[in-house]
Amino acid sequence: MLRLTCIACLVCIAASFSFAADSPTAQATCKVEPAKAAATQPSNTSVSGNLQFTQQDQDVHVTGDITGLSPGKHGIHIHQKDDMSDPHLVSAGPHWDNGGKHHHGGPDSAEHHAGDLGNLTADDSGKAHVDAILHNTKLQDLAGHSVIIHAGEDDMKTDPAGNSGGRVAGGPIEVQK
Repeated sequence: MLRLTCIACLVCIAASFSFAADSPTAQATCKVEPAKAAATQPSNTSVSGNLQFTQQDQDVHVTGDITGLSPGKHGIHIHQKDDMSDPHLVSAGPHWDNGGKHHHGGPDSAEHHAGDLGNLTADDSGKAHVDAILHNTKLQDLAGHSVIIHAGEDDMKTDPAGNSGGRVAGGPIEVQK
């Protein structure tokens, strides 16, 4: 009887490992909120949204929706720090470069910062959808970083931030364990 109980336990343990392998992949999230200094930029005072980061093989897929933006294109980047204490969000530091010394660019440029996500486009009602890929990135790499949304369009070439204007909103990336 003891042997049968031990075998049953081993089967249950093996099944739980198999189930864990089939469970959804790890995720991270970012709650985007307006910069405290956004009051000086009336068209972007109520920017908010939620982003999800999902590991897909060697890449991280970033999706979500942002509201409250002025219509048009806005640079969106992952920044070096998750510090949102400065009213202009400069405490988030420069774009995340994953240890390299790259120039600014678009997400598909030959050379770019790891955090260069390009632009999101807000419609006439201020809504924008984010759908981007961080190539050769692991979710764990995003811990301690933040997402920042800029007032203007990223030209995807000018150092250090694509000439995309002030930081109107952002939030720390929270990696679930």
